[in-house]
Amino acid sequence: MTKARSILVVEDEMVISMELAGTLKRLGYQIAGQLISGEEAIARAGELSPDLILMDIRLKGEIDGIEAAKQIGELYDIPVVFLTAHSDDTTLHRAIAIQPSGYLIKPFNDRELYSTIELSLYKHDLRLRLRPSGIIETGFSEIPDDVPCLFVSRDFMILAATKAAGILFSAPVSSMIATKLDSWICLSSGKAITSPETVQVKTKDNHRVPVTINLGFLQDQKTRTNGFLLFFSRRDEPA
Repeated sequence: MTKARSILVVEDEMVISMELAGTLKRLGYQIAGQLISGEEAIARAGELSPDLILMDIRLKGEIDGIEAAKQIGELYDIPVVFLTAHSDDTTLHRAIAIQPSGYLIKPFNDRELYSTIELSLYKHDLRLRLRPSGIIETGFSEIPDDVPCLFVSRDFMILAATKAAGILFSAPVSSMIATKLDSWICLSSGKAITSPETVQVKTKDNHRVPVTINLGFLQDQKTRTNGFLLFFSRRDEPA
């Protein structure tokens, strides 16, 4: 029997925290803990070792959920899903900058909660399974994070992305992993990709950004697993 995944709830409204914990239990998850501040979450994340953290953005204390998630991410490899009633651009951009696994706007229903958690866990597990190949650590990790770049498999599934790529696509990097490349770029009708090739990227907020793609190749010497590096440069910005 598969062990239930454990979720850490960080929410400063006790009634909401209790309701959320009850919902998670009904959905089949274990509750690793219920905390009320970002400081407490940072201090206890390692001890509680949850499979995922549900983090409210507005928290009591000196730091908010975004800063708490940032500090936790520097210490532990735990996916974080943000919960918030505030969807303003400033909050969204701060959240995207630290690459959360997901983002839920209150109020949300059980199906939205479950699907967001499961997708976040799946992508995290996929990334962990990729580690033995050495590709991400020994090849892709050498690419600077300020360079917009994707690493895709031979069947064009996105396996890794730099922070700059997430900014270009206006999406958390975690939301791009394990998705197909054609869900993020579009070509003129009947046009084939060459290198370099002018295309448009489809951002998560439904904008089209003209770019040029330069292709590279990455191979892991141990496993011979290989894929493509896609380097993006915007055409609407000066060189």
